[in-house]
Amino acid sequence: MADGQATAESTATIRAQEDGVVGRVLARRELGVFLGFLLLFGLIAVTRPDIFFNWDAISGIISRLLRQVSSYIIIGVGMTYLIIGGEFDLSIGSMFAVGGLIFAILLGDGYSAVVAILIVLLAGAGVGLANGTIVTKAGVPSLITTIGMLSVLRGVAFFLTPGGSRSVDQDLGLIQIFGGSRDIIGVEVTNQVFWALAVLIVFGVFLQRSRFGYHVYAVGDDEQAASNAGIDTDRVKIINFVLTGVLAALAGVISISYFGTMFGTAGSGFELLVIAAVVIGGTNLFGGEGTLLGTFLGALVIGVIPVLLVLNGFAVEIQEFLTGVVIIAAVLVDIFIRRRG
Repeated sequence: MADGQATAESTATIRAQEDGVVGRVLARRELGVFLGFLLLFGLIAVTRPDIFFNWDAISGIISRLLRQVSSYIIIGVGMTYLIIGGEFDLSIGSMFAVGGLIFAILLGDGYSAVVAILIVLLAGAGVGLANGTIVTKAGVPSLITTIGMLSVLRGVAFFLTPGGSRSVDQDLGLIQIFGGSRDIIGVEVTNQVFWALAVLIVFGVFLQRSRFGYHVYAVGDDEQAASNAGIDTDRVKIINFVLTGVLAALAGVISISYFGTMFGTAGSGFELLVIAAVVIGGTNLFGGEGTLLGTFLGALVIGVIPVLLVLNGFAVEIQEFLTGVVIIAAVLVDIFIRRRG
């Protein structure tokens, strides 16, 4: 059994190395996504040169883009782990809202910000544990499990907002750490961006360099072979669900810290946008392959599309339509590339 596990880990190690940052950027996937982002961003210069070549205007656009994709990136880290491991979670948008709302309620009830954030993260972990346990132990597909949890948590979010929303005192120290901003070369960069980068780097290194990261790749590549080799596949999947729940809750806390207010509808549609960012970034929807660098670039692509459409005066319904078309086209191109490869 030890030899079998060593072989599985060796195979997963090779796959992880092949999916490593430098190798994959030079090879094809992330580089292609990055060029796609540059093309979309460059279209702003072609269609709206009056804005693109006005530093005050374009710096504001860059600031809003980075702020928006920060939530996608933080949640996308957990989703990348999940999808590489062969599962996904559709309840993240609702968990995002519930996390922020619980944080606001606890602060309003007199809890310290530190205690409040710990309770919120534990709540996210609990939801992830419930999802993972139902999927692995009861055998319910993650699609059904997390759709059900999506509805449960959205109901909780509405219950927690009888007045429509909850607010926090943005003068608190920890709120400033989560939701403040600073000026960098003329661009207002919110602290959300730095939190997103920190999460991305820490879990990116962990995914590529730790034994657990190798297990994630092995389980997604061939769950039965990983199990035969002695890897506890249920444990790997449950941990991935817990991680995703925690990060969704954290993203909610960071969001309400910046905006000061959160509605019960917050995070609606996040699940599809985050999954799209992960898949566009090169993570195999069927598991076993992907990187967090790709997820970061995929989030930029997802974030810049509505910016481009808004600047060119497209109606909301047209924005939704064209964003969906771009996402579908990107996924189809990714599938085509994989089949040729």
